[in-house]
Amino acid sequence: MLASADLRFEQIDVGMTRSFLRLVTDSEIDAFGSFSGDLSPLHTSDSYSAGQTQYRKRLVHGMLLACFTSGLIGMHLPGRRSVCLSQQFDFVEPVYAGDELEVKGEVVAKNESTQTISLRTTISAGGRVCVRGKAIVRVLDTNWEE
Repeated sequence: MLASADLRFEQIDVGMTRSFLRLVTDSEIDAFGSFSGDLSPLHTSDSYSAGQTQYRKRLVHGMLLACFTSGLIGMHLPGRRSVCLSQQFDFVEPVYAGDELEVKGEVVAKNESTQTISLRTTISAGGRVCVRGKAIVRVLDTNWEE
């Protein structure tokens, strides 16, 4: 299992960034469709997407992409002390199976009184920003060890 970051509120600075790379596979798209119940042909059929829409093949579900920000927050920034309070996403470019993604977060604000940080999130593929978002994350004051 991947070890998560363990940043305390006072260790986090505005401007801090963290990112990771992730390759999206056909099997992940299929599994997400099955799990979520979204079996739209836009996500399950290359021929439908290429023939009936402006896309060249089936799309990765937007919410599958969005869930990668959960990994960003819980594992990288701030890591194990985090609880996400809100998220917003704008899906601006399509993502396809086989795309290698860069999932990135940048701290844009800190609120001492609520122990929260604001993150600007992006998911990019091949240098194109595909998903833009923001998240409000509480940084917990805990000493839990496993």
